[in-house]
Amino acid sequence: MKKTFCAFIGLFLLVCAYTPLMADDTVHIVRKGDTLWDISSQYLETPWKWPLVWANNEDITNPHLIYPNDRVIISKQGEKVIITVVRTQEETEPAQAPETYTPEEIAQEEEKSIVISPKFSTFIYSPNILTGSGSVIKKHGLGDMATRNEMILIKSLSGLSPNSGITIVSKVSDVKNDNKIIGYLYKAVAIAKVEDFTRNIAKATITYSSQEIKPGDIVFDDLRPIEPMTVKISEPSMNNIGHIIDFYGGISSSSDLDISFADVGRNSGIEEGTLLSIYEETTIDGEDAVFRDYRGMILVLQSLDTSCMGLIIESNAQIRRGFLVIGAW
Repeated sequence: MKKTFCAFIGLFLLVCAYTPLMADDTVHIVRKGDTLWDISSQYLETPWKWPLVWANNEDITNPHLIYPNDRVIISKQGEKVIITVVRTQEETEPAQAPETYTPEEIAQEEEKSIVISPKFSTFIYSPNILTGSGSVIKKHGLGDMATRNEMILIKSLSGLSPNSGITIVSKVSDVKNDNKIIGYLYKAVAIAKVEDFTRNIAKATITYSSQEIKPGDIVFDDLRPIEPMTVKISEPSMNNIGHIIDFYGGISSSSDLDISFADVGRNSGIEEGTLLSIYEETTIDGEDAVFRDYRGMILVLQSLDTSCMGLIIESNAQIRRGFLVIGAW
């Protein structure tokens, strides 16, 4: 059954009066302690959809501020899933008319954003080999590897200004689809301050590092800071079904909080913050029957034209290459 949140393809109704119910409507009576995380987990397969539900309810300014005896109604109108919150009212209070919000108005709500730790937000997925503003030659002093509060030597043809801040990026792996390289995975691993620059060689002090800096690491003077990344959650309809093509974190499979890659991107409507559901498809020899079993969910961190990189935020089994990825359903 295809489900699609109205926040992105239709109108959302917030009804403060009694709402007529259809036979297949799901009604949840809010109990003390309930949050939209709980409700999403119970009725929408995964709690990670609560930002979508929350963003669809302008009357709810905090996911913990829904009240006992409120009714949360999950209903289907055609191919749209409508989330309706019916507030508890005293019998003497007059019924209020529904308020209608367009997808554009809802999209402006900041509450549907979540924050990604720098542990994951510092990954960079590039279709090309990065060159940056220069590269690390070696540690300044004994040894080749350097870490926080130590100095490094950098070769740069573009020039680096003394006292300027730089970001150091390390290549992690090639990204492949059927053994063909389609991109490259990098990670911002350190911040440094340029102390001196002469004859294309800079000396810099490492002020922060998440791992040792090695010769060949790339230097950028215009990269976004190493900090948490705020993304707006969405679950758009996709133009086509995609597949898991590669991952980083596991050897032959992947699981929670691993980085994964799929063969769908911007050309298929996938953007930063998109939620993609992962399914394993099973066929039976000699039969037409095909079964799809839900295996997890990806939060897209970066999207290229025909592929994307995401964080596996939920899994109930090992995620393998070839598993399906689907947007709104």
